Amino acid sequence: MQPQNDSSLGKWKFWLIIIVLLAFIVGGLLLWPSDKADKLSNESAEQVLLLPKAIESNPLLADAEEPIIEATVAQGEVDDGEVMQEPLPKLSESDAVFFQDMLSISAQLKPWLFKQQAIRKYVFAGNSMAQGMRPAIKVLRELPFKGAFSVRQVNGKLYIAEQSYHRYDAFSQAIASIDTQRAVILYRKYEPLLQAVFNELSYPKNYQVLDIIKAAAGKILQAPVLTSRVAVIRPSVYYKFADPQLEKLSALDKQMLRMGAKNTQIIQAKLRELMQALIASE
Repeated sequence: MQPQNDSSLGKWKFWLIIIVLLAFIVGGLLLWPSDKADKLSNESAEQVLLLPKAIESNPLLADAEEPIIEATVAQGEVDDGEVMQEPLPKLSESDAVFFQDMLSISAQLKPWLFKQQAIRKYVFAGNSMAQGMRPAIKVLRELPFKGAFSVRQVNGKLYIAEQSYHRYDAFSQAIASIDTQRAVILYRKYEPLLQAVFNELSYPKNYQVLDIIKAAAGKILQAPVLTSRVAVIRPSVYYKFADPQLEKLSALDKQMLRMGAKNTQIIQAKLRELMQALIASE
């Protein structure tokens, strides 16, 4: 038998590599759905609605194309049971009327409402929370949270101080003051605009804005509530939870812990009420 020359041997190796690569790719595609299904089934006990990650770039401050929406929606109910109708504003012109409508569900919300690009910011905040993240810092800075994170030392250990939790008291009370039924009517009114913003994200077409609202609510409702003191450490500039299990929690869970048990429970109770009413309205 004649030995193969270098050229023939080189071609044989080349095609062998191609065949192996194709085998890995095909095998990976065949296994991927089952791996994903296992992941979803494992997580389904924690969150009913699981959503894919949105696009990396945040279009919050980008100039998006103005959606064309021609619809009339319910503004509210009158005494005789009829529903008042009015044209929905364009997204770019919605801030002023949306702000006033939000005040109709609770005047206490006034300090906590976004003044510009409000609907867009609420959708992106909901999208972040649906994935276990907290809203972007540049968005949270627009809200009037006063004071800094503070700790107290007890027997040589550091714990989150009570006054640190009190920074969120006004916010939780504003949430608790929301008129649930009016809030549902308001959501239905602005749902087309909320959906228009949602459509800018990279979700499959079968997902709707209500899906991320439900998912975000699920994440908040599942956030841990600790009534005992929460220990922290400061290995560098920033504080961390002393308990490694707490430090492994999602950014949203850790934010809820920093708000304190009382505020978390107030927000969870109102959110549960709101979601029950919203789902019932479907």
